[in-house]
Amino acid sequence: MKKIKPFLKRYGNFIFLFVLIIITFSIIATQINFKDFLDTMHKTNLWYIGLCLLCVLIYWLFEAYILLKLMRRDHPDEKFSFAMLITIIGQYYNLVTPGASGGQPLQLFEMNKKDYSIGTGTAVLVQKYAFYQISVTFLALIAIILEHSVVFSSSIATKWLVLTGFLVNLLGVIFVIILAFNQKMAKTIINIIVQFLYFVHIVKKKEAALNKVDKFINEYSIAIQAIKEHKDETKQLMIISIIQIIIFYSINYWIYRALGMTDYSAFYIITMQAILYISMSFVPTPGGAGGAEAGFALIFGPIYGSVNTSVGLIIWRFITFYFIIAFGGIFLSGRELLIGNMKIQKSGSERFKYK
Repeated sequence: MKKIKPFLKRYGNFIFLFVLIIITFSIIATQINFKDFLDTMHKTNLWYIGLCLLCVLIYWLFEAYILLKLMRRDHPDEKFSFAMLITIIGQYYNLVTPGASGGQPLQLFEMNKKDYSIGTGTAVLVQKYAFYQISVTFLALIAIILEHSVVFSSSIATKWLVLTGFLVNLLGVIFVIILAFNQKMAKTIINIIVQFLYFVHIVKKKEAALNKVDKFINEYSIAIQAIKEHKDETKQLMIISIIQIIIFYSINYWIYRALGMTDYSAFYIITMQAILYISMSFVPTPGGAGGAEAGFALIFGPIYGSVNTSVGLIIWRFITFYFIIAFGGIFLSGRELLIGNMKIQKSGSERFKYK
């Protein structure tokens, strides 16, 4: 039992993710005709799949650029390669941990190894998160306004997913705005939430939780203040963030075209993808597993058609989820091996000099 606990603590998220993947694809397998599925996969245009992968690369480059601009406020000589490393760490660990909770702590750890203070590193990551949260919610709001007739004429399950996801993201943006203009109110709101969670026995140690709230508010306030102080750059980075997310959303359109379909425009597919993204954002599983697949089937089923939906879903999840995990895992593992070999070589050379 003593050996099992450390194992589960270290690999529990990966086991949970693997089980979710097996269950999800088992459900998909019961809904498709494998002959039609294989025929459709065989006809897929690989040039468009290449465009999908290019969109992922551009998304990462934009992410790294935004991080670089934020890091250079306190570290003017920072290199783009380090910003790219922080990007890959964030992308990988956000996808393999529930609720995308693992990315920021490990990004902060890596920045701290390079002499970034906890305060500076936190400020950079909070500002980046604020840009992302506002961009996603803004695009979802525009999408819902433009396609409200489609959303509200959909099934009850689709409405529930869309409205719940949008509400969760909207509350996040509202909190960022409150934090920007009234720190006292933000602290009061979170204190009330902590008090309620303590009352229903979800939070066990109230004082420790309240201390964390104070630390959280102070760190986030510093980051939000930096956004307000650099108004021109904030506007530029906000625009870049919106373009970055639109490019990521366009992956679904290129998959749609790869399957030989042309009935719907890029604008419509991207708009519906914005709605899908907020629909799956509140699902607390790694990479929104389960919720992402269900949301795709509900929202894009009428667009792709019965056979193409399952093919489109698998390609979409492979590119936006499994490919990123595989690339990130290989890259970060290779980097650790390289660093380990360099340390061994350095240690060996030092012993040689000593002798």
